Amino acid sequence: MSGVKIALAAAALLVGLGTSGAEAQNTTHGCACIHNNTKATISYRYKWGEQAWQNFKLQPAYQSWVCWKYADAAKSSPALTFQLDIDMTKGSAWTTFNLPRMQATAATCEATPKGAHYDISYRPNTNNQFIQVTHR
Repeated sequence: MSGVKIALAAAALLVGLGTSGAEAQNTTHGCACIHNNTKATISYRYKWGEQAWQNFKLQPAYQSWVCWKYADAAKSSPALTFQLDIDMTKGSAWTTFNLPRMQATAATCEATPKGAHYDISYRPNTNNQFIQVTHR
């Protein structure tokens, strides 16, 4: 087998695995992507480790990312605490959800692997008064 054929076979194998060697080496962030599948603007917040809470709103049918930019070759991030105000009435009920992140090549939902995408939707049998987070 010629060198070109070997290189093409190796490239095809990497594409078949869903990532290229260059992409695996270029991961710069640990990310999760959330998708608002409700008809309302939702409120969420998160913090990394002991840092301060960061508060956000997400409009219906929009998506947003939660990413940590890696500081070194260890490619690790502090613990992520993600909370969603699940009460869609005038009250608030901040609830913590586990959002495992995956390594990404950029801080975007497009660069975040499918395994780290989460849907925010109405909780069943609550007359759209409460929302939840589920793995996509």
